[in-house]
Amino acid sequence: MYKLLIVDDEPAIRDVLKFFLEDKGFEVYLANDVPEALSIFRDKSPEVVFLDLLLPGGKTGVDILQEIRKSSPRTVVIIITGFSIEDTLATMGHLNIQHILRKPFRLQHVEENILPRIEEMLTGRQGF
Repeated sequence: MYKLLIVDDEPAIRDVLKFFLEDKGFEVYLANDVPEALSIFRDKSPEVVFLDLLLPGGKTGVDILQEIRKSSPRTVVIIITGFSIEDTLATMGHLNIQHILRKPFRLQHVEENILPRIEEMLTGRQGF
């Protein structure tokens, strides 16, 4: 069972993803802000992180991603954002993100497009 961290300040998004991904066999942890996310990341070492860009408290998902990349460059990171994919890639592409999930999203998209990509990366069938 893979460990997965969801970082988003919107409880509805965290909860929907949590129940969906637990049903798919992931051990899911939730964080609301940057300090909580970094604490959980250090304690639990999740293989996958779903990461919102805009978070409360003055820091952003970019700050979390930079910390993740320092200690764990192979962690699979899925960015959750309302921004365009092009804008997100322009500002964060150099930080090795594996996928962008645009808000609002459908769980069908997560199942059909994101979960297979995560599985490929975690099982080593595709390097990144």
